[in-house]
Amino acid sequence: MDHGTGARPRVLSVITRLTLGGSDRRLFDVLRGVAADHTVLIGGGSVGSQLDRLPPGCEVVVSEALTREVDPRADTAALQHLVRTIRRGAFDVVHTHQAKAGLLGRIAARAAGTPIVYHSASMASFGPGYGALESEVFARAERLTAPLVTRYFVVGSDLARRLAANGVSPRQLEVVRSSLDLGAFRAVPPAERAALRRRWDIDPDALVVCFVGLLEARKGVLDLPGIVAGAAAGRPTVLLVAGEGPLRADLEELARSGPAGLDIRLLGFVDGVAEVMALSDALVLPSSAEGLPQVLVQAAASSLPFACYDVDGAAELAGAGARGAIAPLGDPKALSAALGELLDRRAAGASGGGGLPRRFWDAWDPDAVAARYGAVYEADLAAARVRPRTSRLSGRRGCSGQRGRSG
Repeated sequence: MDHGTGARPRVLSVITRLTLGGSDRRLFDVLRGVAADHTVLIGGGSVGSQLDRLPPGCEVVVSEALTREVDPRADTAALQHLVRTIRRGAFDVVHTHQAKAGLLGRIAARAAGTPIVYHSASMASFGPGYGALESEVFARAERLTAPLVTRYFVVGSDLARRLAANGVSPRQLEVVRSSLDLGAFRAVPPAERAALRRRWDIDPDALVVCFVGLLEARKGVLDLPGIVAGAAAGRPTVLLVAGEGPLRADLEELARSGPAGLDIRLLGFVDGVAEVMALSDALVLPSSAEGLPQVLVQAAASSLPFACYDVDGAAELAGAGARGAIAPLGDPKALSAALGELLDRRAAGASGGGGLPRRFWDAWDPDAVAARYGAVYEADLAAARVRPRTSRLSGRRGCSGQRGRSG
């Protein structure tokens, strides 16, 4: 991708928070798939340990003013810092991740004269899962600034339709999955499931429900005990919660005083959740907003039935053949009833989710995702006749020199 100049294009990726989530995975997909000199600008709320996952030599810029919260003073400072960084770096592409970085990044990139601006959307920042005022503000901001974006990379078709309905041109939308290594996720026979449960000190005859994700308000984690207890209907049931987050202490308190007969086990962060899914009867996801939940993809690959609200991506997976029970958004009683039906079928000896065609899983293959990004970048750079420019950013080249930090 040197366009006949002998130099690689310069790419700035901007992410509000570098943590452990879908947006982070999509950032790493870009870094892996695009042959370029990469610089990554991260917001002040990022987890420092995640910097070690960046490619060797990747230039890092920290903007303490870039945060998730709406703060006019901090947002103005973050925008000014972005403009200065982009001008000094003479970037050919600015690629943003997450809502705040997306809005500020596209404005800054166009103000600095960047020829190509991309945004990776893992979920929408507006819709029925948000408050009415918040949703309207973000929907309008997205609609007004959409013309500044060359292309949106969206994780699923439901999300693409939501953005298109809000005014994004279909020509700007490119569905690219988040890479997942699904090799460890598979259906297991009853004897193997029973053995796993004995190893985890779980009664082989108990019902087991799992939740996998961040312990935060958007995921609805504080509703988990009530939803699962209602679905269990008095039967011995274990709830496995795999994940960390700001609501862990609150969930621990609910576990101590939770419904009788429900064994709640907080597992913390689990590096590889295939075994958790293998020993479970169903997965529950009470999120209020998603783009295409990766945990549901993993559940489908495990032939594990899932119950969730009607968020973007759920119907897409169910329509492809995954076994899912989808409840109206924000109705925990309906979600509990949907989960109860799945558990009833499992207790009666029914098998897990339906099989999906191989071409469906291929879209999540890390090599396929990387190749997709590389091809789109190359085509857009060629169409824009971009010739890589000379950087004035600390005299270093992203992902080819030393790592630096600046505020």
